[in-house]
Amino acid sequence: MQFDLVIFDMDGTLTVDVLDFDTLRAQLGLTRRQPVLEWIATLPEPTRSEKWRVLHHHESQAAQSVPLRPGVGDMLQNLKVQGVTTALLSRNSRQSVETVMSRHQLSFDVVVSRDEPPIKPDPQSIMRIMRHCSVAAARTLMVGDYIFDVEAARGAGVASALLVEPQAHLPPFAAHASYIIRNMGDVPTLLRDPERFVCRTGLSGEAMCSAVKG
Repeated sequence: MQFDLVIFDMDGTLTVDVLDFDTLRAQLGLTRRQPVLEWIATLPEPTRSEKWRVLHHHESQAAQSVPLRPGVGDMLQNLKVQGVTTALLSRNSRQSVETVMSRHQLSFDVVVSRDEPPIKPDPQSIMRIMRHCSVAAARTLMVGDYIFDVEAARGAGVASALLVEPQAHLPPFAAHASYIIRNMGDVPTLLRDPERFVCRTGLSGEAMCSAVKG
């Protein structure tokens, strides 16, 4: 098996993404397409604290109802049986992460939320997990659904598996991912046979991945 440590994103990866970002941005007063967390951090007080409260409210509501993606429970159990170390790395709050874990009875060897900065896409978040688990970059895989997951993995020198919905087109940043998976049940198969999911860049610069073809 190629990987000893698998690090998972939470929102949109282990769980179905139910947070309405358009409504959240409207309530925050954020009109530009920029990351919410980084934007709030630049605001002066007391505005910054007010925006954090709005964000916490939306996140807490989502954590109370968000479902797991199909196959997540079986996939995590499969990795545990194989002796693979697992970690959760989320830009969500520790409170929301623990709510989701408790509701769905999830457990990981390491859990890192935004309350333990730096956060993705800073690669230090992944490097800290690797140090804690005593696992080398070459034996580590980051699994996520967003560009921040891919960027953090590249910065840390680890492989990344980008989750893309089965019928969705690959996003431009997919070309920078090591692998493409279409559902969470692909993860154990990727660990056994990573070549099936390799993402390559064609002459046009577009990502071409074997997993897309079945």
